[in-house]
Amino acid sequence: MVITKLNFNFLCLMAITFLTPTVLVTAEPFSDNPKESFFNVLAESVTADNLYSTATTLLGKKIPITGNLEQLKYFFGALKQSKNKKVRIGHFGDSIIFGDVITEGLRENLQQSFGGNGAGFVSINTEDYGMRKTTTVSFSNDWSEASLFKRNANNLPLGINGCAFVPANGSFAKFETTRLTKTLKSFKTVRLFYNNQDAACSVKYSFNNGASQSKKLDALNKVRDLVLTTPTDATSIRFDFNTCPKAYIYGVSLENGNGVYVDNFPMKGQSGVQLTDITLPVLKDFNVLLDYKLIILNYGVNVISPQNSDYQWYETKMEKVINYLKSAFPNASILLVSVGDKSVKKGTSFVTDPGIPLLLKAQKNLAEKTKIAFWNLFEAMGGANSIEDWVNGKPQMALRDYCHLTSDGGNLVADLLTEALMNEFKKQ
Repeated sequence: MVITKLNFNFLCLMAITFLTPTVLVTAEPFSDNPKESFFNVLAESVTADNLYSTATTLLGKKIPITGNLEQLKYFFGALKQSKNKKVRIGHFGDSIIFGDVITEGLRENLQQSFGGNGAGFVSINTEDYGMRKTTTVSFSNDWSEASLFKRNANNLPLGINGCAFVPANGSFAKFETTRLTKTLKSFKTVRLFYNNQDAACSVKYSFNNGASQSKKLDALNKVRDLVLTTPTDATSIRFDFNTCPKAYIYGVSLENGNGVYVDNFPMKGQSGVQLTDITLPVLKDFNVLLDYKLIILNYGVNVISPQNSDYQWYETKMEKVINYLKSAFPNASILLVSVGDKSVKKGTSFVTDPGIPLLLKAQKNLAEKTKIAFWNLFEAMGGANSIEDWVNGKPQMALRDYCHLTSDGGNLVADLLTEALMNEFKKQ
């Protein structure tokens, strides 16, 4: 069985939510000087603090990055060399970034100005394959799976995406580009990430539905990448596996040339504290292979509960997570993005969940304690009771759960975040 179709109800939801026109402020042509490209044009074209106009209101507010701005030096230093090297960003979050939401806009903005072509890291078996507009993913249903957010009864070494997939004989996965943006249309390099302890394990692969070739996977108890290249632009690659009971496959990275790559790591239903369940050796292996220069943490909504009036416990747990990530990625900047607005029904109105200000305070304290950068998404959305305007925007910018963003809403957040980052970069 090939998993390529959604059930009817899910398809209807996606059609309502995600098939609206993309909202991205763009300007052409772009200067060769990154500091004079997209972001300067954006900043000069907007005179008010609000960025996006709908038929009903103005959405989005320019909010600067605060906290330890000095810690962004790793990212900003790498950006200055983007013509000659790959600059990697890992975007970790809960369901607010599910389906590449927010990440897709951030990726497009940065690639427009700093180069880079390709969607970056994509998991072998993506739970959000039906929502993701940046890459089309299909896969057989015979993979064994372990993850942070489902189960890991056999204690498999989870990858940086919080997952590990074990192929059966005949398991396959296929990745195809989309034409959502010009930087996603094709790739020339594919990297398959795995941890294999089976000397007999091999994989067949084919670009653009062409002839298959075969490669053995190194039998070492550490994360490796199988790097495959094609001399001409590719729009798809398919992998077919034999029986490899001790091969743990994580995902692929679709790339083409130097520039910026933004990897989307959504962990639905998670709070972020589970990141320490990915072992430090695995994270360090990935750091050697990917050399992250910026880690974005985008969690919060799953922490909020009517039973909680104090989020000190979360602050303490996430402090350990951030120090853990600093150990794994010592040359990466870390940016904590706060929880956004989320509303609950009160009478006939929707008002900001009372837990939001409490959690926001804990997240600000967390950034201060760990000496990392902080961006206030709640204020960038407009502050208290703002998400109702996003839900009622034209196009619709947030779902009617008054919590999650549509693709358009995610792109607006990406624009706001990009501008905040570039305002600091221009000071370098």
